[in-house]
Amino acid sequence: MTAPAPRTGSAPASLLAVLAMVAWGVAYVPSAWLVESWPPLLAAAARIGVGGIVLLAALALLGRPVMPGTEWVVVLVLALTQSVAFYGATFIGIADEGAGTAAVLANTDPLFVAALAAVFLGERLDGRQWAGLGVGLLGAAAVVWKGPIWPPDVSWVSMLVVMGALAWAIGTVAVTGRIRAGARPVAIAGWQMLIGAAMLAGLGVLFGGAPSATGGREIGLILLVAVVGNAVPFALFYVALGRGDAGRVSAWFFLVPVIGVLTAWPLLGEVPGPRLWAGLVLVCAGLWMVLAPRRR
Repeated sequence: MTAPAPRTGSAPASLLAVLAMVAWGVAYVPSAWLVESWPPLLAAAARIGVGGIVLLAALALLGRPVMPGTEWVVVLVLALTQSVAFYGATFIGIADEGAGTAAVLANTDPLFVAALAAVFLGERLDGRQWAGLGVGLLGAAAVVWKGPIWPPDVSWVSMLVVMGALAWAIGTVAVTGRIRAGARPVAIAGWQMLIGAAMLAGLGVLFGGAPSATGGREIGLILLVAVVGNAVPFALFYVALGRGDAGRVSAWFFLVPVIGVLTAWPLLGEVPGPRLWAGLVLVCAGLWMVLAPRRR
């Protein structure tokens, strides 16, 4: 999506960006608690569906337009790639491989965006950014690889999470040329979540079965992950883009996997092994190398 023109505001753009990354990172733990009693696809549908409702309701209460301001085909493409594929794969990863592993692998999506933009949109990457792509993808490989170097033995669930990150990137690059100047990013995010949630719910009913519990704990977790994991960070991130340079705002993405791993350790008992530590360090280094603004 295109970023709005920077403008000044009461809160610095970097602070808003950091808060957004913290919110995205801490949402992995309650998402893991939710999949203890909800099938992954239904849990993902609940998170993004409620998150979309909160975003659109907030826009309406603030008197802002709730229509996306772009073609609905754009919203549909984003719903399929960034809601259904990304969140579906991420929640399956959380359920089967753990929140920490999912946090590291799901947040490789900026690496894929950079690579695809260079190939299909003609965006130039400098030497540091190309090196960052290699470092970050090497980190993802370290997490996905489960066995000895040969014969190859990989976690297919972890690979699915990486494919979800790739799907997010494909959606971003695919619609870049279709986003009009008058597009409303927060409204687009809300609608793509709602549409994607409906698709995920249908898939969840077909392939995942019904939740084993639907009490107050589950409702509370859904509200928590929807607000903290979707509505609040999306809003903060887009406000940050409006107040600061896109490169500096996006550079903070490396915080998301760090927070995901470090919160899953004490709260879920997911003790990071050597491969996860290596993957975390390499993915974060790659994200910084790719996203951090160039020195002038």
